[in-house]
Amino acid sequence: MKRLIFALASYLSLFLTGSHAPAAAETLRNDNVEIAYVEPRNPDYERFYQGLQARKVLEELRAFLAPLKLPRKILIKVDQCDKPIQLYQSGGPVVICYEYVARLQELAAAIPADGANARGVTRDDAVVGAFIQAVLQQTASAVFDILNTPIWGREQDAADKLAAFLMLQFGPQAARKLMNGASYFFEASDHTWTGVDFSDVRGTESQRYYNYLCIAYGEDPSLFSDFYKGEANMNAGAASDVLPPSRVFWCPKEYADTKWAFVALILPYVDQDLLRQVLARDWLKPYEE
Repeated sequence: MKRLIFALASYLSLFLTGSHAPAAAETLRNDNVEIAYVEPRNPDYERFYQGLQARKVLEELRAFLAPLKLPRKILIKVDQCDKPIQLYQSGGPVVICYEYVARLQELAAAIPADGANARGVTRDDAVVGAFIQAVLQQTASAVFDILNTPIWGREQDAADKLAAFLMLQFGPQAARKLMNGASYFFEASDHTWTGVDFSDVRGTESQRYYNYLCIAYGEDPSLFSDFYKGEANMNAGAASDVLPPSRVFWCPKEYADTKWAFVALILPYVDQDLLRQVLARDWLKPYEE
C-alpha cells in the first residue's frame, strides 16, 4: 500500500514539475472509475489542460485505484469551475479545478525560486503537497459516499483526516515534503473568516493547518519535531505557527484513531490480488516519445 501511494505522489510530482510522466497503465484499470479532461473556457488554463492530458494523469490515477472495489461508477475530471474548489456532492463527480492549480502556483511564487521560505518549504513542496492533498481529499469524500462509510462529525473533516493519513504513508522523505507543502498552502491562503463564513462545511484554513500538523506530529514526532517547539519555548513567545502544548498531547491519539478508521472501514474494500499486481508494476518508467 505504501509503494502504491508513493508511486502516485511521485507521478503527480513529475507532472507538476514539468518532467516526463510514465506511460499510462492500459492493462490495469478500475472500470468503475471514469475520467474526463474538460477543455477550459479560459485560455489561460489551456497549458494545464494540455499538460494533464499529455502526461495521462487521470489514466494513471484510474490504474492506481484498480484494487479499490467500488459498487458503482464514479467520474473523476479536471474542469474549469469558476472557483478554486468544487466540493464533492453525493452522486456527483470528483472535480479538480484548473483555478486551483493556478492558485497553487500563485501562492508558491512567494517562495524564492532557488531556495525555501523560513519554514524550509520550497516552491516544489508547496505545489506538489497542496495538489496531492486536494486530490486525495476530494477522492476521500467520494469513497465515503460510494461505500456508505459511517462518519461522525463533518464529512469534510473526515476527508481531510483520510487525506493526511494517506500522505503520511509515502515514506519519511516524501511525507515530510507533502505535509510541508499542504500546510504551507493553508498558512499562505490568508483568508479572513467573518460572520456566516464560520457556518461553512469545512473548517477555516487555520484550523485545517493545525489539524494536518497534529496528525503528522502524532504519527512521527521525530520527523516532524519542528511542528512543536516545546512548552518552554511556547511560554517564552515562540512562533505561533506551530502546535501548542494543549494540542500536542492529543496528536498521537488523533493519528491512531484515523489509522484505525482506515483499517476498519476502507481496507476491507481493497482487492489484495489486484493490489499485488499494482505493487509489481514499474509506474515510474520514463515516457517513450
